Amino acid sequence: MIEKIADFFHGFKNKIIETEVLVLEYGVQIEEYANMIINKQLDKEYEENYLTILGYCLRLEDIKQRIFFTFQEAVYAIDLDKLMKNEDSMKLNSIVYILVLNTLISEFKGGKVDEELYQKALNTYKKIEDRKSKENQKYHIYQY
Repeated sequence: MIEKIADFFHGFKNKIIETEVLVLEYGVQIEEYANMIINKQLDKEYEENYLTILGYCLRLEDIKQRIFFTFQEAVYAIDLDKLMKNEDSMKLNSIVYILVLNTLISEFKGGKVDEELYQKALNTYKKIEDRKSKENQKYHIYQY
């Protein structure tokens, strides 16, 4: 299953696909992959990663941009994982990006927005950004 998802993303290497085309032509396939992940309960195992990426993409106001850029990031991440032969990262990226895209596509199609989930994602992303900021601040002290 992971290999199928990774191949799905990798098939879009060097291609630009518009949000509407992605949703119309590949939305059902993305949903099927997401359901397979959920059925195997892998969504629970990678929940923090999922929330982080979802929180990251929620910075963009426009849902079309969220889907477009998240998909492009997924393609790039999988391509890099394949080049580096990093199986663990490929598994993580395949699972997380399919779940995030499925959530975004559901919203795009007019599905209900789970405000609680989105707030949880934003909080998770903010915690990571705050941690990075503290790390960066530590290094800036040594530069003066």
